[in-house]
Amino acid sequence: MPKIDTSKWKQVDLSAWQSKVWDDEHRYQVINCGRRAGKSYLVALKMYTIAIEKQVDIWYVAPTYKQAKAIMWMMLGDLVPSDTVKKRNETELTIYFKNGSRILLKGADNPDSLRGVKIDFCVFDEVAFIDKWESVWQVIRPTLADSKANVMFISTPNGFNHFKIMAENRDLVGKPVFTDGDHSYHHFTSYDNPYIPKEEIDAAKLEMDPDSFAQEWLGEFRKLKGLIYKEFDRKIHMVKIPDFNSIQGPGWTFSRAMDFGFGHKTALVYFAIRNDQQAIYGYDGLYKEGMTESQIAEVVKTKDAGKVITNPVADSAQPMSIQQLQEFGVSFQPVEKGPDSVKHGIARVAELLKVRADTGKPTLMFNKDLEWIAHEFERYRWMENKSADSGTIKEVPNKVQDDAMDAIRYFAMSYKKQQSIPEYNKNKWSI
Repeated sequence: MPKIDTSKWKQVDLSAWQSKVWDDEHRYQVINCGRRAGKSYLVALKMYTIAIEKQVDIWYVAPTYKQAKAIMWMMLGDLVPSDTVKKRNETELTIYFKNGSRILLKGADNPDSLRGVKIDFCVFDEVAFIDKWESVWQVIRPTLADSKANVMFISTPNGFNHFKIMAENRDLVGKPVFTDGDHSYHHFTSYDNPYIPKEEIDAAKLEMDPDSFAQEWLGEFRKLKGLIYKEFDRKIHMVKIPDFNSIQGPGWTFSRAMDFGFGHKTALVYFAIRNDQQAIYGYDGLYKEGMTESQIAEVVKTKDAGKVITNPVADSAQPMSIQQLQEFGVSFQPVEKGPDSVKHGIARVAELLKVRADTGKPTLMFNKDLEWIAHEFERYRWMENKSADSGTIKEVPNKVQDDAMDAIRYFAMSYKKQQSIPEYNKNKWSI
């Protein structure tokens, strides 16, 4: 194992996996590690060696300010020799070096606080646990442009969230996250740390459920606890579908459902319903924030072309938006809600996701190109909500990135069986 000379004050041994990352020259490095693999120490060492080479500003960003201090401040205090330091400001969590360099520790819990000047090197630690990742990245990305700063995204997985998207280098519409190709992905488990006794990890395996152990120690992407739609499996539900634009004659009806958004995503999903109702495909849609009613209307008119749309529904909590769309020539009916309509709707969607005994497939499937639908299914989970009046604790869906889930639920609550079922050619349209 190579030794790193840290300003000639001591030698540091790197493990095999740490050496591989250390020598990686890609601008963007996505590093997926199990617990106690040695990632934070590697980060501290990397920041220090860069800081003493030349005058630079280095940012270390943890999920919260408190975590930044707990994870990295003490570690840097032990690692960085005092003869290279001009000042340490514990209130600002900043180390000022004699050569003019700075290492600044930040928390991502307030994205606006991250606005600042040019950054020369940036580390996001435990990036999978940063709740407002999109906002954080939008704020920091411009500060990296002038210096073309290198960035390390390092974490243990946290379900199927934005860190998994980074690892796979594809966003919710299938486009690469790192478009210039100058990126790398590394995956290491806790077993790759030679300083942790193997029997300690094996003991943890006996004490944990398989999914938790695989995620925490092996760095595998597993579904989160409390997942709402445990029936969903992208290998089963995200499929290649027929070209419905080419379908002629009876056999299918078409519908659409929408959840409004402006500050968050507007989610519009189109459905093709086979008239025997043994197959329903979410085949097209829209998933975009900042959409006005007039813009939505133009998209809907384009996607409606050539089809008769029956029973289109949208969120009944937005009557003014539904009315405005009507004025633009686009019709949606407010979805009917009642007591516990959310849980009833979730139960209906779950029923449609189950694999049928007669067909060997679920009733409800989706176009595999609609990555954003799969992403929401894999993150949509229960949370506890305590009533301020009665103190009663209920499980409710976590209202984060759930726009597509709402639209699909509106459809499941509203689509109607056909009165007549034309003859259906299973050989032609079976998938």
